[in-house]
Formats: sequence, C-alpha cells, structure tokens
Amino acid sequence: MIQEIAGSEFPIADAKTKRWFLSPLTCHLSVVACRLSLVLLLLSALAAGYARAAQTGESSAYAVVVCGLGGEPDYEKLFQEWGKDLYSVLKKDAGAPDHVFWLAAKKEEGVYAESRRDEIVKVFQTLASRVQPQDVFQLYLIGHGSFDEYEYRFNIPGPDLTITELSELLGKIRAERQIVVNMTSSSGASLVPLRRKGRIVITATSAGRERNFAMFGRYFIEALKDPAADADKNQEISALEAFRYASREVARYYQSLTRLATEHAMLEDRGDGEGVREPSPENGEGLLAAALPLVRLGGERVGVDTPEARSLRAEQRRIEEQIEFLKYRKASMKSEEYSQQLEKLLVALSQVQQRLDNLEK
Repeated sequence: MIQEIAGSEFPIADAKTKRWFLSPLTCHLSVVACRLSLVLLLLSALAAGYARAAQTGESSAYAVVVCGLGGEPDYEKLFQEWGKDLYSVLKKDAGAPDHVFWLAAKKEEGVYAESRRDEIVKVFQTLASRVQPQDVFQLYLIGHGSFDEYEYRFNIPGPDLTITELSELLGKIRAERQIVVNMTSSSGASLVPLRRKGRIVITATSAGRERNFAMFGRYFIEALKDPAADADKNQEISALEAFRYASREVARYYQSLTRLATEHAMLEDRGDGEGVREPSPENGEGLLAAALPLVRLGGERVGVDTPEARSLRAEQRRIEEQIEFLKYRKASMKSEEYSQQLEKLLVALSQVQQRLDNLEK
C-alpha cells in the first residue's frame, strides 16, 4: 500500500638515488592507470558478451512497463499518462507488438493487466520461458516507491512489491542484456539489490531517503521521443543518451524553479558498483548503457525476414556495439589509433548495410 509522500507539490560526481624508488605522485598515477586499465578490461569482456549474444542469433527485445499507485488523483492521472506514452513508444519500435507488456493500476486500452503482485508474477513467469539469452529485457517502473531504512518497496494495488521479490523475478529472466529503469521516489535504495553483470540499473534518486515525487520519469520518456536526445546522431536513443538527457532536464527543471533538487538520478552497469550520476570511462560506468539502444528513430523496423537477413542484422548490431565501445574509449586512446579503428569498423558496417539493402530491394 502507498505511504504518504513528502513534498506533495506537483509536478516537480626520487629519482635522486636513481634506484628502485618512485615519487608518491608517480606511484599514485601508476595505481590510477592500472585501475583504469583493469576497469576497461572488465568492461571489454562485458561488451564482448553483449556482442556474442547478438551473434548467436537474431535477438528480440521484450519490455515490461509497470505503473503503480498514485495515491492522489493528480498522480494517478500522471502515472497513467507516463505509462501510456512509454508503452506507445516501445510498442511502435518493437519488432513484435506482443513483446511489450503494460501493467497499470487502472485498466484502459493497451493495459495488459492490473499492476497487482500476482499479475506481475504471471507476466514474469510467461517471459521466463519465452525470453532467450540473446534477447534484451527491459523493465520500467513508474510511480511511488518507499524505503523504511531496510528495504525498498514499489507501491502497487494490494501488497507492495519488495525489492527482494523483484530481484527474484528478474533472476528468472535468461536475457544476458537487461535494463531496469526505476523512475519512482526512493528508487536509489533499489540500485544495489538489482545490480548484476550484464544488467543496467537506472534510478531516479540517489538514495532511499530521497522520498519526494520524482520528475525523472517524465524526462526519460521524453528522451525516447526527442531526436535531440540522440547525441551521436546515429538514429538511435541509447540507454546512456536517455539517462543523460533526463538528468540534464531534471536539473534544468529545478533551476527554473530556483529550488534545490530533491532527486539525483544514478546509473550502474558494471554489476558491482554503487552507481554514479555522471558515467564516464574514468569511473567505469556507462559502457553497456551506451551500447544498448532503447528505441530507433523513424518508426517501426521493417525488412525481409530470412535467416540471411537475421544474421546480417545480428552482425550489424555487433559492429554498432563495437563502435559505441570505441567512442567510449576515445579519451584514453591516441588520435591516430582511434581514427584507424573507427574507419575499419565503419567500412565493415557499410558492407553489411549494403548486403542488407540488396536483400530488401
């Protein structure tokens, strides 16, 4: 059941001896360099895993949108609208309309089921048998959350869904590429319990104690519809691009009101971190989020559906993910090395695209 939400206004990072001794600064820089290299090595392994998943066969994307209780008429209406907008965007982009499930507190056209715990469990049970390792699984939580200094809870009709229960449900999904976007208040308390290798976790708040209504959801959904969120202009909105867009707009929103922000979004995709507000190669966060497109601009994907075409699309995705990883590492590479590797990947991508175009003529 929903708890009272604070702040109900609406809406709202010497060599002197020439022997074996190094200066403290040199030692420090060596340690930093080693740590950064290790982080990049680990992230490379994860990115390779993403690429392998795409290579093993044509992957599909499955998405579940869950809208919880609002507690007040204005919030109820707002959460329902957010859910509808997100469902529409994801369904339009999906390769198959029946891969997107919307659960809400109020039934209307498009709502698959009421967002009660038993209905949520049923959807996860269905997807546990359908989703394959090479697929992508997305979960979006919209509404209010609560935190009692012990456990995060998602406020839904009937008994709340605890973070322990949610983590267990997610553990049954076999997809190697997963993303959870928790847009609720107090969602920061869900980040650590949900993290794992291969899963991107985004939360609207940095901690469970940020209990005020969160605006992050509004701007994250807006990012999936706004071409301005496509920072690298590749006609896709990645999870990282949507996160950065929403974080920027939330900050701008509070600045326009000359108020201190009561929410600070976090992202974690290493599988062992505490989450950061500004993902970068230096802190090792954001690589997987940069490589995972949430929507493709320009409407529904169309094209021939043959084994050869599916194989080419999987190869296309693998190369695109390598390009995203290369862009992520650009700051730590020599300019000439970066240009050579980028050119090689772009040529390979162009060749695959040409073969796809020939098939679709």
